[in-house]
Amino acid sequence: MIIYVRGEFLKYVKDLKIINKRICYLRLKAKWFSCILINVHAPTNKKMEEVKEEFFNLIEQNINQISNSDIKIILGDFNAKAGKGDIYKPTTGNESLHNETNNNGIKMIQFAISKDFNTRSTFPHKDNNKTTWYSAENRTVNQTVHVLISNRFRSAITDTRELSRPDTESDHKLLKVNFREKFMVKTEMKNCEYFSKFKAETRTCYRT
Repeated sequence: MIIYVRGEFLKYVKDLKIINKRICYLRLKAKWFSCILINVHAPTNKKMEEVKEEFFNLIEQNINQISNSDIKIILGDFNAKAGKGDIYKPTTGNESLHNETNNNGIKMIQFAISKDFNTRSTFPHKDNNKTTWYSAENRTVNQTVHVLISNRFRSAITDTRELSRPDTESDHKLLKVNFREKFMVKTEMKNCEYFSKFKAETRTCYRT
């Protein structure tokens, strides 16, 4: 699990914490609050239920320690397929790559609903821009990397899409997330402050 921060955004980083080999988070200072990026790599769909429950319980424990006024974004490989069933559309939208939801997908959606989160992984793109995992022979493709954000700030994520480049020598592709929010920057002029709005690109990659 790796988090890269572009040089111009390093001044916003206030904290980086590694919880375990599957969960870590990055805290960025925003205008009136903080933005917490929680990077995750869930157990595979075939793992025992106890392992999956432990994973989501640990995420919940850390979420509960974050102020309700902060932006909370959970992103990474959930090994989850989110289907197009009507029951899930209020949380996942209409643009999922998959028709059926696997067990990890159900757990992810149930977690999102319980914590008042929304899945912002699916936007109206071609299927190849939704695919985040390819089998070795490229015959099987999946959308298992997802982005969850607290409903209050869901409009801050304006787009997500898979990037075909650069080549990461992995069976996972990079996922680009367009995120818009005001972050605080201090100037040297009369000790005053101004606020800038920018588009941040969050890219995740997992090696197996």
